Amino acid sequence: MAMSITKNAASRNDARRTLRERRRALAPCERRVAQKRITRELLRLGAYRRAHRVAVYFAIDGEVDLSLVVRDARARHKSVYAPVLTGERLGFVELRLNTPLTRNRYGILEPRSGRQIDPRKLDIVLTPLVAFNCRGTRLGMGKGYYDRSFGFLTRRMRWVRPKLVGVGFAFQAVQSIVAQPWDVRLWAAVTDAGAHTFETELE
Repeated sequence: MAMSITKNAASRNDARRTLRERRRALAPCERRVAQKRITRELLRLGAYRRAHRVAVYFAIDGEVDLSLVVRDARARHKSVYAPVLTGERLGFVELRLNTPLTRNRYGILEPRSGRQIDPRKLDIVLTPLVAFNCRGTRLGMGKGYYDRSFGFLTRRMRWVRPKLVGVGFAFQAVQSIVAQPWDVRLWAAVTDAGAHTFETELE
């Protein structure tokens, strides 16, 4: 999409509104086809196939649903984790078949209880997004939870783990996003148009 997103708050909010509206407006059949392609691309991703500890998210606001990924991960005996709000950051709690769920203050499902893991020990984190660019800069919902929770990645010279993989629809790829100092870059993004792996070296 030929959209340029600057540091200006109005620009970022306009982009969020436009892309979220388009995401919600996807026709059911179009959404099913796109999500099937996205799931296929995710399951083929080498980083996912090698991962032992996978973090997912519960979709809201028209985001890509990861239910089939969760099912596949369990079938492959991977440990699956989901985010929970912990103050101004995210904690990650193991998601088992019988894990009770509750809705947080944003209406997002999260595990009510379970074993928590240090985010540094996750292998791959499937990350929701509103937009991303060709350098792996991600525009989220504007609350900053992922950036604060994975800020330690910005202090590394190379990727080890976890690998942050943005998940979205092809139209969420935009021409440019001017990064903020606190933005944590994605390692890759997966859409219905394919998988996009970004530079492996952190700046």
